[in-house]
Amino acid sequence: MSMNPRPTRSEQRDQARAKARELREQRAKGDKRKRAITISLVTILIVGVVGGVGYAIFNFSSTSSQTNDNSHKTPANVTALGGVLLGKNFTVVSEAAAKKTDHVVIYQDYQCPVCQMFENPNATQIGTWINSGLAVVEYHPISFLDGHSLNNYSSRAANAAFCVANSQPARFFDVNTALYANQPAENSSGPTDSQIKDTLKSAGVDVNSEINECIDQKRYAKFIDNRTAEAFSTPAVTGTDIPTGTPDVLVNGVVYTWDGDSTKLVNPGRFAQFFQANQKK
Repeated sequence: MSMNPRPTRSEQRDQARAKARELREQRAKGDKRKRAITISLVTILIVGVVGGVGYAIFNFSSTSSQTNDNSHKTPANVTALGGVLLGKNFTVVSEAAAKKTDHVVIYQDYQCPVCQMFENPNATQIGTWINSGLAVVEYHPISFLDGHSLNNYSSRAANAAFCVANSQPARFFDVNTALYANQPAENSSGPTDSQIKDTLKSAGVDVNSEINECIDQKRYAKFIDNRTAEAFSTPAVTGTDIPTGTPDVLVNGVVYTWDGDSTKLVNPGRFAQFFQANQKK
């Protein structure tokens, strides 16, 4: 996302709603195609297929569908709304545990340069809060900036992050930091899947067969689409405002605003003051 000029919140809201509507329409078309395919297969089986031949065709079709269909894939260690909740020692915690302490929520897109402006200088400070148990931080990787990349980096990076959350959640924080450190310029070709795996390795991830397959299959693509549409159409998980762009950061439900003043994004002291002012009493 570009900082100059920064869209008004009204314009951001209109853009976000338009994107959410587009994602819903895409999902509806996909569901319609699946229904048509299913009806066609059933018709073929009833009319023209008999005995063992019919069973073989049906079995092959079902197996292929189960192998390639990512429409219902959901990562482990993630909330229903797509949040990765990190608490003391960078372990995943429950939503109930998050309510017992200070709760920071971050909606983010790995292709978003403004997110990087916030993340890079604040990562160490936020990591200290998480590791010490001072706060639970809830990360929401979403993807609506594939159009600002020549190879859909936004959604591929989010998928990789969820792959890590699924099987190696203790590495999620370091992966989150590393993906921002390696963020490509807007409207350029971002890192390939192989290069993303190298980034994960640099963050301590064991890029084993599970991680490889998860990234190669873009296993959580549908999950990410759904969570992105949801993020821009419903109030934030701990607040009342609907996110209109990224980063959207909340401390105990209060939105951190910078009103076009980039110093509030890049100065950890400013965010620390906001955090302290909105801590639970």
